[in-house]
Amino acid sequence: MLEIGQIIMYRRNVCKICDIIQNFRGNGDYYKLAPCYDSSLIIHAPVNSPKLTFRPLLTKAEIDNLVKKIPAIECADTNERTLENTYKGLFNSENHESLICIIKTAYVRGEAKSRKGQKRCEKDKIYFQKAEKALYGELAIVLGKSIDDTRSYIIEHVAALSA
Repeated sequence: MLEIGQIIMYRRNVCKICDIIQNFRGNGDYYKLAPCYDSSLIIHAPVNSPKLTFRPLLTKAEIDNLVKKIPAIECADTNERTLENTYKGLFNSENHESLICIIKTAYVRGEAKSRKGQKRCEKDKIYFQKAEKALYGELAIVLGKSIDDTRSYIIEHVAALSA
């Protein structure tokens, strides 16, 4: 069982467990979760949720290993027609490498369009932002940095690996 004050991942949200409510609305015990990046939201989640719903944050060592993998993570092989389904599948996979794949794919596609003088695809923008928020939000808490500083940290470390 998780403990009050613990910071966990609930789906794609970094949350702090504020309370454990006994027999919430007559439906058993629930965690009261406060997302770290949205103070206006409170989430009530059943204590007996499937294991994949809750998970601990990555450790610093796991983050370092993930950063080392980034250069090898491929962009998604997709086209305009299948783009949204590809992004949805990757985003819902609960996998950090999938988030990196979305970020890389959307960035590369956006840069290619920009070089041609075209506007970036709205789906690329949306999923790029969602993937960044999910990935960097978790990493920022562990690293003790802001999301922007975490983005810079990752970019610098990946650049050092590629040099």
